[in-house]
Amino acid sequence: MYNAAAAGEFGMPEGAARRLAQACDTLVAGLRQARVAGAELTEVSGFAELPSGKALARGFGGKGAQYREALTGLQEAALRLKAGYLAAAALFEEADAANRAAMRLAADELDDRL
Repeated sequence: MYNAAAAGEFGMPEGAARRLAQACDTLVAGLRQARVAGAELTEVSGFAELPSGKALARGFGGKGAQYREALTGLQEAALRLKAGYLAAAALFEEADAANRAAMRLAADELDDRL
């Protein structure tokens, strides 16, 4: 969407773009809260020290990590949508800031995995 807006193929009034951008910000904030609340999902305990218990703990911990990765991906997508909406209203500085925020989020997620 951003590329189409930057090329002049997609446009919208500034007011509509700002309302949609605000909705994206609200979504990102909610996803951030869910991600923080989900931090404990990666640290699973309470299973027996048997091989099956260890496997269950690893499996559930992995699912918790996947959940957090999915939330991060949704945050990134919402920020890219925000950038597209703002670019469609020719608010390119704000759109670029939203794109940078999406890239920072992706970079932070990669750092967390390493």
